[in-house]
Amino acid sequence: MSKFLGIAGLALAGLWAGLWAGLWAGPGEAQQFKMNVGCPTLGSADIGKYTIDELNKLCHNSAGTSAGGTAPSQTQMATAEGGASLSCGQHKALAAFARMNPGFVEGETSQAVVEKYCAGKPDDAVPGGSQVGGNLLSGVFRFERGYHGSYSGAKARICKPYYSGDAYLERGHITFTSGGHTWRGTISDNSFLSITREGVTPRPKNPTSISGPMLEAELYNGYCGRGFFRLSAK
Repeated sequence: MSKFLGIAGLALAGLWAGLWAGLWAGPGEAQQFKMNVGCPTLGSADIGKYTIDELNKLCHNSAGTSAGGTAPSQTQMATAEGGASLSCGQHKALAAFARMNPGFVEGETSQAVVEKYCAGKPDDAVPGGSQVGGNLLSGVFRFERGYHGSYSGAKARICKPYYSGDAYLERGHITFTSGGHTWRGTISDNSFLSITREGVTPRPKNPTSISGPMLEAELYNGYCGRGFFRLSAK
């Protein structure tokens, strides 16, 4: 048994090393991923015709199904198109919709993804930070998250700069508890994390979203503003 655990640990370490390398991979090192075809991309669809729920279902995930395994939950979120990857053009479209609708927090996280991971990339490319393997991981991992703003009073008690704990991964699904809420989301083919407002229960008064590379994702809350979310091996 100890030999098996040692081999598994080495394999996991190698996968995480590959994911870290993907954060800085150049254009010549791009991987081939299954791409989402239903999510609108910038300039190719009338994005204004969609509702927030429709966009989240097409681009991220939707209401879950019964689950088993290690996650301490009754449901998982259903992936969009089986965990297909979003392109830079699709993140740009979601960011544009957020500019028309300030309540679209999922578009706010896409804007951060565009700023950090799509500079100089064509619209049909996956963002930087994309890497294979994240959607295949299962087990207990460590999460860290927090908000970038500096606040005082009641807002400081709600919008904390740092939280941490255990996150439960099950082959493309993630669940964790933090700040009095249970968060459920998905991990796509290119190891990008997606948690929409529907995945946070009880639903916060102000919508909340997480999107981006699972090792350094973007967090946004309508009250607290931008923040960070990251996973690491325990």
